Formats: sequence, structure tokens, C-alpha cells
Amino acid sequence: MPTADTLMTQDAQTFRELGQQIAATDLPAFGATLAEMFRAVDGDDVSVHQMTEIILRDPALTSMVLRAANAAYLGLSGHARVATVSRAVVLLGINTLRSLCVSAMAVESMATANSFRHRVQAALGRALHAAVQARDIGTARGLRRDAAEKQFVSAMLSSVGEMAFWCHGAQFATALDAALQSGMDGESAEKAVLGTTLRQFSRELHRAWKLDGVLVDTQDVDQALQLSRCTQKGWDTPESVRTIKDIAGYLGQAHEVTCKRLQANAEQATLLAAALGACEAAQYIQLPAADAAESAAHPLMAAAEAMPPADEPPAFPDQDPALQLRMLAEMGQVVSSRRELPMLFEACLEGMHRAVGLDRCALCLITPNRTHLVARLTAGLDASELRSRMQWPWTPELEAMLPPQLVRAFSAANPPPRALHESTGTADCLVATLTVDKKVIGLFYADRKPSGRQIAESIVDGFRGFVAQTELIVRGLPRG
Repeated sequence: MPTADTLMTQDAQTFRELGQQIAATDLPAFGATLAEMFRAVDGDDVSVHQMTEIILRDPALTSMVLRAANAAYLGLSGHARVATVSRAVVLLGINTLRSLCVSAMAVESMATANSFRHRVQAALGRALHAAVQARDIGTARGLRRDAAEKQFVSAMLSSVGEMAFWCHGAQFATALDAALQSGMDGESAEKAVLGTTLRQFSRELHRAWKLDGVLVDTQDVDQALQLSRCTQKGWDTPESVRTIKDIAGYLGQAHEVTCKRLQANAEQATLLAAALGACEAAQYIQLPAADAAESAAHPLMAAAEAMPPADEPPAFPDQDPALQLRMLAEMGQVVSSRRELPMLFEACLEGMHRAVGLDRCALCLITPNRTHLVARLTAGLDASELRSRMQWPWTPELEAMLPPQLVRAFSAANPPPRALHESTGTADCLVATLTVDKKVIGLFYADRKPSGRQIAESIVDGFRGFVAQTELIVRGLPRG
């Protein structure tokens, strides 16, 4: 049997180098985005705005997160359909939203698997199942919601190495597949062929992506992973019964109570998979016969399976008048006082980007001493880079060019203020002053520079509508 020492691939001389290649070449954006999300949620200053910006950078991720946020399994059926990421943050909380993002990114990143697609989907099904179980086991033990959600993420990412391996493992994957087909059990085959386990391979990827310090490795996660593996062969096998008994003892519950709870979690995992458009992976989450029939008949599962494959989201969003109306209506539900204004501004930028069809959007605010104008929030392509460049002295000349209630389309023939032009690299842009209590406190900026598309009059009208709605909501908010 070939081993890791004898196998060669064109781009990776050793199995360790294969891991480095996957982390740095095949899935670099996956790791970088995950690291950003952890910084946004787990830092000293939790940044809802940074989390929203990360999601909006990726049209596919935005679409999947909103689809999942509207799924019945999250208990939002009493609410109108969520149209904005900003509203999803309000309803779900940032930790739950991160869990959704990690799940959606795994589904999206591993969607290209071909040769070993069934193994990728089986691993994805186990990961989603383990994640839901780990979160609920933590909840049953009295963990706070944020700690339980971190267990969800850790269980989900414990299988990322396995999924990445079957997507990008080349000859290593071929050799391991042959060993598994010969009848060897998973861990024995992994050690024989690779010299390590795929779970350890996941840890190597975590280290390469600098995630090892933020993921948790707890008994809850270990038990959830074990349960997701053994129940793929059925809930009545000796190994599954023993695992359930161990979890029942760990939680101090009766076996029957624990079994029902864990089986309900398995159904929730299948619904999560369906909400993410991963119906193939959902088939690898084993349910008891009665629950399997109920889950298959669940409206969410039926709707997901009936849906055609999702089209690749456009790199640049198109104008969508219907979405504009939904997002304008939803903006008023995002905030309840002026202390929450950043969430309103985030929703405004999201609407300009996703519904009006503007490539880059920014909100710049005048500093409290009114000496500088600085970008605070951005949305769209190259948002972070745009924010880093947009800061200027707030001079009398600039103030004179940006009076209250201004909404203006600039062009090469009628260029914007020089400082703005130099910072953004384009004269074709939209600018509106943000006026609160008859005083200019900042400006909204938007352009279509990345795509090179023209700014039609309907785009100007859409931009104006979101600015007007923002100012209207601000005027109606209590100051406390």
C-alpha cells in the first residue's frame, strides 16, 4: 500500500507540503476570511459593522447567509422575510451569524469537488451534524450563547481538513480512497496512507490560517464529532448506542431523554443543510426512520430540493427595484434609538450596493472637532482599501462645496472636489451630504469604478432614495 512518503503530486512533494499548498494556494481566501470573522466577533471591541462588511464583499456568501437566515429552522417564521444582512444581525445576533457564515463558506468553498464528491458531501454532512450537536450539548450544560456558538464553529471547522483533502488531495486522495474501499476503517486507513489523521490535518490548516488560538477543543465537540460519525451507520448500532449513553451520562440525563434530544438536533442539521442549499450533504445526516420521513416532508427540505442549482452571483450587483423597496422598508426595523445609528448607516450602504447596484459605497463622518472628514463604513468591492484612502481635512472650501441636503452626480465634465477625486481614482461618482438636525455631519459616497459601468439616472434616483430614507429615520429616532 502506498504511504505518504512514497506518494508524489505535481505541486506537493510530501503530505505536509500538500497541506501548506491547500492553505496558501487552493483555499487562501477561506482562511483569511475566517480569521477576519474571528477578529470581528472575538476582539475586545465586537464589530458588527466589520462582520457585515465581510459578508457583503462576497455576493455568493451574502446570498447564502440571507437564504439561511430566512430558514424556518432559525425560528424566524414570525418575522417578515429578511432582506438585509444588517437586519439579520439584529434578529440573530453576531455569534449566530458567524456560525451561519462559517457553514455557508464551507458549502461554497467545497462545491467544486468532482472525483471524490461523495466523500466531500459525506464530510460536509458530518460537519454540519456535529456543529449543531456541539452547540446544543453546550447549551444543555448551561453555556452562554456565545460560548455554545463557538463550539458550533469549532466542530464545523474540525472537518475542514477532510473536505479540503478530498477536494485537493490529488494522488493522496486516490490512495486513501482505495484503502477505504478495501475495507479499512477510516482512522486506520488515514494513518496507514497519510501517516496522520484527517482531523489532525484540519489542525494543521487551522495553524496555517492562524485559527488554532481561537477554536475550542472541548469534550462537547469531541462527543459531537463522534456522534456524527457513528450515526452515519444508524442510530441503533452498538457504537451509536454507546455514544448516546456516554453523552447522557455527561449531561446527567436519562438515556431516552438524551436520545430524543440528539435526534431532534440531527433533524435541525438536515434543515440547516437544506437552508444552505446543501441537500446532497443533508442525505449523509442519518435520522431514525420516522424522523427521516418527517424531515424529507418538511417544507424547507421540499422547497430546497425543488430549487434549480443557484446561478453564480454576478461580480457586480445589478439594480433591483423590488429589492430596493424591501430594503428601504426594512431600514426602519434595524434601529430604535440614535445610539444604534451605525446599524442604520450599514443598512443604507448595503441597500446602495446590493439593490441600487453601486460597486463601492462609503459613509464618511466629520470628526467631533470638525477638523477632518474620515470614512467610517464601507460596502462593496475593495471596501477596506477605499476606507483607508478616504480621509481629508474638513476645510471651509470643502464645506462650501458640500452644503446641507446635497445629492449630486459628478463626472469628468463636472468633477468632484479634488481631494475626493484623488482618493477614489474616479470623477464619476455620487455624493450626498448626511444632514442631521440641519447640520452636515458627513457624506455618503458611491461609484461604479470597479466595473466601469455608467451611472444612469435611475441609479442616481436609487442612491437619493436611500439617503432620504436614512435622514428621515434619524429625525424620527429618540436621542437616548
